[in-house]
Amino acid sequence: MQRLSIARSLLLTLIALTFALAVLAAVGLASLYRARQRYENTLAASSELATAGANLLAAGAVDEEALRAPRDAAGRIARRAAAADYGMAARTAAGLASADPISVRLVSEQVAAERRASTLASKRGLAAAAAPDGPLMRARTLAAELQTRQQARQTGARKAARSASRRDLLLVVIAAVLALVGAIGVITLLVSSMRRPLDALVAATRRLAAGELGEPVAPSGPRELRDLGAAFNLMSADLATAQRRLEDERQRLAATIESLGDALIVTESDARTIAAVNPRVRELLPGLIPGGRVDAGNSPLPPLRSALGGEITVEHGGRTLAVTAATLGEESHAVVWTVRDMSERARLERAKSEFVATASHELRSPLTSIKGFVELLERSPGLSDRQSEFVDIILRSTDRLVDLVNDLLDVARIEADRVELNQRPIDVGEEVREVAELMGPRIADKRQQLDLHVAPALPAALADASRVRQIVANLLTNAHLYTGEGGAITITVQARPATIEIVVTDNGPGMSQEEVGRLFERFYRGQDGGTRAPGTGLGLSIVRSLVDLQGGDIEVESQPGKGTTFRVLLPCAVGDSDAARSLMAMRGRRVLVVDDEPEIAGLIAGQLAALDVQAEVASSGQAALVRLRQGHYDAVTLDILMPGMDGFEVLSQIRADPRLRDIPIVFVSVFSGHHDLVGEFVVAKPIDADELREVLGAAVLAGRSRVLVVGRDEMRGKLEPGLRELGIEHDWETSGPAAARVCGERRFEVALVDAGIRSPQAILQALDLRGRRVRRAVILFSDGIAPAPPGIERLGIEVVPVERAAEALLATLRGEP
Repeated sequence: MQRLSIARSLLLTLIALTFALAVLAAVGLASLYRARQRYENTLAASSELATAGANLLAAGAVDEEALRAPRDAAGRIARRAAAADYGMAARTAAGLASADPISVRLVSEQVAAERRASTLASKRGLAAAAAPDGPLMRARTLAAELQTRQQARQTGARKAARSASRRDLLLVVIAAVLALVGAIGVITLLVSSMRRPLDALVAATRRLAAGELGEPVAPSGPRELRDLGAAFNLMSADLATAQRRLEDERQRLAATIESLGDALIVTESDARTIAAVNPRVRELLPGLIPGGRVDAGNSPLPPLRSALGGEITVEHGGRTLAVTAATLGEESHAVVWTVRDMSERARLERAKSEFVATASHELRSPLTSIKGFVELLERSPGLSDRQSEFVDIILRSTDRLVDLVNDLLDVARIEADRVELNQRPIDVGEEVREVAELMGPRIADKRQQLDLHVAPALPAALADASRVRQIVANLLTNAHLYTGEGGAITITVQARPATIEIVVTDNGPGMSQEEVGRLFERFYRGQDGGTRAPGTGLGLSIVRSLVDLQGGDIEVESQPGKGTTFRVLLPCAVGDSDAARSLMAMRGRRVLVVDDEPEIAGLIAGQLAALDVQAEVASSGQAALVRLRQGHYDAVTLDILMPGMDGFEVLSQIRADPRLRDIPIVFVSVFSGHHDLVGEFVVAKPIDADELREVLGAAVLAGRSRVLVVGRDEMRGKLEPGLRELGIEHDWETSGPAAARVCGERRFEVALVDAGIRSPQAILQALDLRGRRVRRAVILFSDGIAPAPPGIERLGIEVVPVERAAEALLATLRGEP
């Protein structure tokens, strides 16, 4: 058993038991068959003998009748025939009685008596033979005894057969019980051989569950149990090794967490009670200790739902902290908080923003003067054709220089998410022609052929004209640099459904799929003839960002040796009636131009002169306030960086004066992306004349304050009665796309946004408020159920109850704090 497997042992036991039971069954059945056969043989023999005895008795009766026959010849013949028949019956009966001595005796005596009767009847007569004590009566008596004997034999045979059957069945049952007992004994022995190793394995498993690893068991028992014991020992050894590794990893992880520069806070399953912290927490958040609560009154951590949604920035203890949270598993409610000190990064961001602002001002102000005065010179009467050509070249080169300077500044703005866009209906074909004409000489120097195809009756695109020129210039420059001498470059501008398509194609060396995949990475430059191509590698990165910011798309198709195709898609403008109305609104207006640089102020006045605008100049904030209080002006252009009183202070005093608070103001500054200008009319420097005239006209057209409300329909009953009571004109939209659409169609000063609406952050990003108010251009209202969107505190957006939303809106429109 020790050397056999459990399955083989059980199989052999079952085979042996089956064989023994089969043999016993065969022996028992054979014995039963023999007993039955003996019974049937005895029954047949006795029946035949009884029949023969009856025949013998009948033959005796015939012989008796023959004795009564006359003594003539016929009688003699009858007696001889009867005697012959009797003899044959006697022989048959004697033959059948040979197996039973008693029957042999009875037959013999009956035959002898019949013969004596025949002899006696022949000598003394039938009466003597038939006497009561005569031989005939004796023969009949013996015949009856023979029949009785056969019945007795049948009864005895029946009893013997029954007895033999019972005996044989008893022997079979006893043998089967003995075989079953033997099988049970074998199985008991097998189970006993398995129980000891199984008990040992169970005990070892319990020790393993208790953490006692590495203690082996002695393999014993059937082969399977020996294999199981060996596998258990191997598993135990592997678990011991894994435990050592996990312990080493745990120690490494603990050391890593201890040395992390980020603070880690782990809560219990209730997501509130602090379970563990690392040492960095004591430095950044000393009030949070194990056993405390993450939502305690002195805790700077934001609400859990906000932190789970993304990184939240909070100010605490003079530091800028970035906070995130994550749950520990799907079923666990425990939370791990990560707090990172972003103070240095925030400082660097501020430094970068200040650098961008300073560089923008210092680099762009001279260029603004050059560009503006050249534009005025271009419109001056009396210029010769040659002079006009020179002025035109200077103007185009100045534009190119502005674009080159802006490339570097755009990268910083894109990173800071402060790109300036002035999207309005423009003629894309005209912008592309201007770029192609400007770059014509460079392309001709390389003997390249430039083909320009602009579809007739091209619809206007909703885009920033300067950004479109920048996109086309970068794509055309890229094609020019990577296409060899004598190559061909094609620019196609055509209309597509709801979009304008700009296609720039060259027959240069083309690019592999790997190069196409990296094409829009910053500072990536492809190979040109095996060498790195010239340039900074920023152009295509800027192109992708500018296209995305204007709601467009860009595609690239290229194959090695077959050239490259760039396809830019820009959205079509809904209509340009707003622009026309803005220009008409400015004709004959009186505008105060406030700028400390006389050249810039003169440039603005000159650009407005084309609309018959009466422009007056104030070189400081104090002078501007004096002029505004002494006279009437339809609008004001205002610079920000001015000595003494800056533009924000001027704006504050204008809004505080009831007589001046409604005057339209347009900021003209290099700080057009400043966060305090949210909701204001802004024109960026260098100044685009068309943009300046359009924005100033829009400010004049804005007139009465308009408010945009974005909220759920069920909030109307709570908010609109207060708005109607205060006489505030407003539009109500129920989704972000609808809000973005109406912002493009009309101008709004302030937006009220429902905190419970779906994706409020996306709606805040989609809003394009072009009104005249400072700071609180967006007010978030709540019904007390929906929480404030994550990160809203960083944007400085006020969250008020819906019952106070109308009052907060009125205060904002009045310029009150």
